[in-house]
Amino acid sequence: MTQATRACDRCGADIAHLHGNKRRCTTCPARPLLGPIAERPCAICGTNYQPKRRDSVCCSRDCNQLRLNRKYAAAKKSTAPTLDCPGCRALFKPWRTDQRYCTPGCGNRHRSRGAYRHADLTPRPCLRCGATFTPKQSASAHCSRLCSRRTTYARYRKERVAAAVAWARANPTMRAAIANQNKARRRQWMQTNPGSVGVSSRDWVTLVRHYHRHCAYCGGNKGGIHMDHVIPISRGGRHAIGNVLPACQGCNLSKGAKLLAEWKRR
Repeated sequence: MTQATRACDRCGADIAHLHGNKRRCTTCPARPLLGPIAERPCAICGTNYQPKRRDSVCCSRDCNQLRLNRKYAAAKKSTAPTLDCPGCRALFKPWRTDQRYCTPGCGNRHRSRGAYRHADLTPRPCLRCGATFTPKQSASAHCSRLCSRRTTYARYRKERVAAAVAWARANPTMRAAIANQNKARRRQWMQTNPGSVGVSSRDWVTLVRHYHRHCAYCGGNKGGIHMDHVIPISRGGRHAIGNVLPACQGCNLSKGAKLLAEWKRR
C-alpha cells in the first residue's frame, strides 16, 4: 500500500491525508472499547458510585486522601518502635513522631495529675469576702462561685446597667408585658397563701411612723421607702402587717427573695 492509498486498519477509511505514521483515522479510538464500568462500593465510606477509571477504589477525593492517610499511618506504625506510655505504663506503637501517650485521654489524665501534684494549694484569703479558704487550683482567687460572680458583676456593673436601661427604653411594650406577668404571679402567690390577709393603709402608715420614715435595716431612706416582706411571698411568706417592714430602695432590691439570714450572710 502506497502513501496515496493508505487506509484505516479498522474501518478502511482513506487516511492518505494524515501523517505517515498514522494507522487509524480520527474517528476510530486508539484502543478497543472495554464497555461501561460497573458500579462499586467505596473502600472508605461504602457508598456505591460510578467510577471513571477502572483502578478507582474511592468515590471522592476526600475518601481517597483518607485512604492514603490510613495507609501511611499503618506503614509508619508497623515500623515504629514500641513505647512505654508514662500515663498507664502500657506498651503501644505510636502513629506520630512526637507521640508520648497511648491515647489522648491517657495524656490528659496524666497531665492533670501532674498539675495537681505541683499546684500551689496553700490557704489564701478570698478577694471578695476575705475568708480564708483552701483552693482546688493554683489560680483560684475566690472561695466560692458566688464570690466570683459578685466580683465579675461589680467589675462590669456599669456596662450591664446601661445595657439593661437601653433595652428597656427600646422595648417598652415587652417591658410592660414582663411587669404585668410578674404582678400576676405575685397576686397568685398571695391568693394561694391562706395567711395573706392584706395590709391596710392605716397599719402601714403606723409602721412607717414607728421607724421614723427610715429603713428598718440600715436606717436610711435613700430612694424612698418600700414595703419589704421579711419572709418573701415567693417562699411562702404572708402578705400581712406582721410580715412587712419599711426598707429603703437599696435594701429592698438587694434582699430580693432571700431570707434575712441569707441576706445578712452575703
